[in-house]
Amino acid sequence: MKNNFLLVLFALLCQSLSAQVMGNYGEKQQTYQNIVPNAQYRAVPKAAHFIGDNQIEISINTLYNQKASAYTAIFSVTQAGKTADETNTVLNTRLAGLLADLKSLGISDADIYVDMVNFLPKYEYDVSKKLFSRKTYTEIPKGFELQKNIHIRYTDPTLLERIVTAAARQEIYDIVKVDYFVKDSEAIYSQLRETTFKYLKNIENQYKTLGIQLDSAYKVSAENAWVAYPINRYESYQAFSTQRLDIDENSKVNSADKITSRFYNAVPANDYDIVINPEILEPAVQFSYNLVMRFTLPERMPTEKTVVKKEFLLVTPNGEVKSLKIE
Repeated sequence: MKNNFLLVLFALLCQSLSAQVMGNYGEKQQTYQNIVPNAQYRAVPKAAHFIGDNQIEISINTLYNQKASAYTAIFSVTQAGKTADETNTVLNTRLAGLLADLKSLGISDADIYVDMVNFLPKYEYDVSKKLFSRKTYTEIPKGFELQKNIHIRYTDPTLLERIVTAAARQEIYDIVKVDYFVKDSEAIYSQLRETTFKYLKNIENQYKTLGIQLDSAYKVSAENAWVAYPINRYESYQAFSTQRLDIDENSKVNSADKITSRFYNAVPANDYDIVINPEILEPAVQFSYNLVMRFTLPERMPTEKTVVKKEFLLVTPNGEVKSLKIE
């Protein structure tokens, strides 16, 4: 009885540890599966299928995770003022302070670009009322609004936090996005092909052990390649638990604002046969390559029956050979 109790306790602990490893986002996905049993989040093994009696199709997916060689952070800054000159002067003063801080971080002028976005007048309504008439609303100039974007290029990803701090000193808080760049993408695609072709050759050799000669078959192929950047791989979710209430119709419930969390969700390796640099610590640029090869084997020749024809010959005393017809 004691052993059984320990076994049950161990099972409960394992379930608790599994939930911690899964994380809150995974729990959200599991809840969604319970609501929608056939949801796309459920992994279903792909079934093999026949194309034809003498055709074999092999599809290989390869994934390459590459750390970015450079980054560009884009900040947006807006300034309002009574006159055009005042607005531009104040904004340029803020930018000058940011540029000075960036230089102290080792970022040169060549890695900074200021993009002019908007410079628009702002209006407000002036209300006037005349005798024996309704109120009149007239738009009058109120001031100007200037918007610029600052593009900052850097190579050390840990530098972004210090860049954000420098921008905050100048009351610049809006970081629009961060772009990732890879220098030699052509070399990455070449390695993807080379690795995939080598993998395909191993498959052909394995088929030889079954007596299937793919190297002598007629071949046609198709390929496709694409890339996923981190900016497109961030997802959001809300993790919270709410108590169930039994309330009457006249009661009012005030719900608290729930925090929305965002995280980097890399392309999963579920459907990939080969993964190069599989361990990802920081957001990476993910290159994908798909190769489909179709082998058409020679048609099987029908088996011919060997017909044995019997013929009886008679040799006469004179040495003549005569054929005898025997039913």
